[in-house]
Amino acid sequence: MSDSFRTMQAVSDLIHHVKPLLAQHLAAVAEASGLTLRETGEAFARLRDDGFRFQRDETLPLLDGLETIAITQAEGFDLAVVILLADVLQRQQVSGLLTEAWAESVVRLRNWPATLRAAVANGLRRAVELGLITLETSPTDEDCQTRESAEIAEHLLQIVRSMRRDELAAVAQAEHGRDAPQHLAALRQVIADHDGIMGPDHYWFPSEVVELTAHVASAPGFAGCTAILLLNAMRHGDGRGWINFRWEPLGAAYCALQPSRRDPILAGIRYIYETDSEFCELSPRKARLGEGATIPVVDDL
Repeated sequence: MSDSFRTMQAVSDLIHHVKPLLAQHLAAVAEASGLTLRETGEAFARLRDDGFRFQRDETLPLLDGLETIAITQAEGFDLAVVILLADVLQRQQVSGLLTEAWAESVVRLRNWPATLRAAVANGLRRAVELGLITLETSPTDEDCQTRESAEIAEHLLQIVRSMRRDELAAVAQAEHGRDAPQHLAALRQVIADHDGIMGPDHYWFPSEVVELTAHVASAPGFAGCTAILLLNAMRHGDGRGWINFRWEPLGAAYCALQPSRRDPILAGIRYIYETDSEFCELSPRKARLGEGATIPVVDDL
């Protein structure tokens, strides 16, 4: 498996949809695979244990059945595409018989729920980037985005504006207490007058203390300052690496936040991933497992 973050993320997003889709299409997959329902369930358990890679004889009937569904565009097509694409991205082996299935999945994208649409679109885009498949018509940028920035920004701004007085004061003190009054005044101005967006005049006040606070998960105001950085990265791009270099060391901390803060922050990070092709690709890294290794799917904000 490639250790690329974007490959890991694409696979993780696809796998997220297997369980709910399987509940809808188990019987169709069993019939196409020539297995009983029990045998199909057991084969899926083995496939899950293998990280949704077809690498053992016991899952080959399942592979044949899913390829048949994909090629004939029968019931369970969405499930077949999700699993087969996750396998292709990991083993980097693909059947030439699936060419029309990939093209058909692009056609169907916009009829699928947003998280499924984006997962498949980003998976297809990654497979094309790796030279595993070719597409005459590729997913659009809009296909690859789970949510529009305005929806996410609304929820992030709620986090920013929910910071208490003691949190604001602690943030202002983050630069070893230096220039705390100026930082506090600028921070209040950014929140009250600019909806969390920092302009050229805020390059140091309050940007410095916001960035410092957003790098320490235990710091008062950590979630609020993270939300400010996300609002700015979504508006202007993440050229300063506000989110890029924080994801790897702080991903688990974001996932551990309370849902009201966690979900908008994860949605904002996902927006950066979906709109910035260099997100977490600036330096090689080893594949990591566990909470925070990849951005969890947020189904609802």
